[in-house]
Amino acid sequence: MDRANELRDRVGVSVPDAVIVDTEMLGRDTFELLVRLGKPYATPVIVFTDTMEADVPLDAARMGITAYAVETLASTALRSLVEVAIAHFRSNTLLRNELIKARRSLESRRRIDRAKCRLMERYGIGEKPAYQRLRKLAMDRRMNLDELAREILSTGSND
Repeated sequence: MDRANELRDRVGVSVPDAVIVDTEMLGRDTFELLVRLGKPYATPVIVFTDTMEADVPLDAARMGITAYAVETLASTALRSLVEVAIAHFRSNTLLRNELIKARRSLESRRRIDRAKCRLMERYGIGEKPAYQRLRKLAMDRRMNLDELAREILSTGSND
């Protein structure tokens, strides 16, 4: 088994707080592999290396590496770096999840508004009666408003 598969299997079994890698193999392929290791488990990836090449730290950050250090660090500095990287990763994960939730909510609101417009056009009614009709239909069908809006918009059904 190659080292990449071995590392992937270890991460999958232990689900660590962070994946910390000391490597000399720098490059896009290495970073992509490391980021893929952490994604399924929402695990930050921290890379230590002895070599410093121009733009590599920025490339690492763009690709999703949480922390990148070039030099041997004292144990207190190492611990601090790892703790900050984990906290930063968790904070970013929460923000990403909130953004996803907000986008879904906005998409749902837009669908509901489009379905409401269909009812307004179909029945020649105002916004408030159309919304009331949507709510009643959703309750009668034991659906939430977004599910009903999807149905109305996908089937062309108007009630």
